[in-house]
Amino acid sequence: MSKFAGILLMISGVTHVTQLFIYPPTSNVIGASLFGVLYFFIGIKIFQKETISFYWAGAVYPTIGGMLGVYRYNYLHGNPFSIFHVGVDIIVVPICIYYIYLLSKNSK
Repeated sequence: MSKFAGILLMISGVTHVTQLFIYPPTSNVIGASLFGVLYFFIGIKIFQKETISFYWAGAVYPTIGGMLGVYRYNYLHGNPFSIFHVGVDIIVVPICIYYIYLLSKNSK
């Protein structure tokens, strides 16, 4: 299941950056693209089953990104990317929290 979360984050990372080639380079598009680079890196590390810190990153940053995505969709730039990205965040965050729980439980 962690590989699934990693793959989703990598796909989301690529589609975040893809927006630079589709929409004018406004601040919200550039910000989303920067989140995409971060997501891609976190996705690689989760796919490789690195340390618990990457699961924390996979829980925290997509939570922030999801909230910003909802704000962006509602108030700045309603687009299909935002819907897809928030959907990915809704799937990835609980998976990462589950792995944080498992790894914390096993380390005791």
